[in-house]
Amino acid sequence: MAQENHRPSGLQPRIGGAAWASTVVYFIGQAVAQAAWSTPYSLIDNRISDLGNTACGRAPANVYICSPLHAVMNASFVLTGILLLAGLYLTRRIWPRGRLTTWGLAFLAVTGIGTVLVGLAPENVNVPLHLVGALNIPCGNIALLLLGLANRRLRPGIARLTLVLSAVGFLGMLGGPALIALTGHGGGLAERLALYPAIVWTVLLGLSVLRVRRTDPRARTT
Repeated sequence: MAQENHRPSGLQPRIGGAAWASTVVYFIGQAVAQAAWSTPYSLIDNRISDLGNTACGRAPANVYICSPLHAVMNASFVLTGILLLAGLYLTRRIWPRGRLTTWGLAFLAVTGIGTVLVGLAPENVNVPLHLVGALNIPCGNIALLLLGLANRRLRPGIARLTLVLSAVGFLGMLGGPALIALTGHGGGLAERLALYPAIVWTVLLGLSVLRVRRTDPRARTT
């Protein structure tokens, strides 16, 4: 594939980069919704979806939930998923062609769709659909793994960052159940370790695309 096909030139990749950078709204929505809790919100035990729970009461894990600004969190879920999908579509031409990229972007698309579903179906409203949306966690980490491997020659710096974030995500996914079994706590922490890497990655990649486009329209994202 010719080198110029990987350059983030033109307005379309720039808009895509801005969309990805804007997924920082995911963390902003969490901070706003968390601040509205009248009872302490535990980053260790409360799961992220608790912020979007539309009712007050104790969850099966005996964690109290009452999120007055649940609408803010659910809107953040939906908006983040839409921005992720938009950025994916608009930056698709800067990625190297190959099976790893194709599958990586496909898993990333599922991640975006799942994030939207989590917001549309809060954990206490539609449990089955919410659990389908929760596939955004494994799919996001698989996407990072595949895209990191796909870019290890073309963009080694981005590849290393992507693989490190993927490793953190898999640590949260695989180590979380053991942590909960041993201590009875840590469900929220494990979920954050598993889920945050994909969002952090989209924010950083979006900024990378914007930076390269601003400094040198002919440069590659490295």
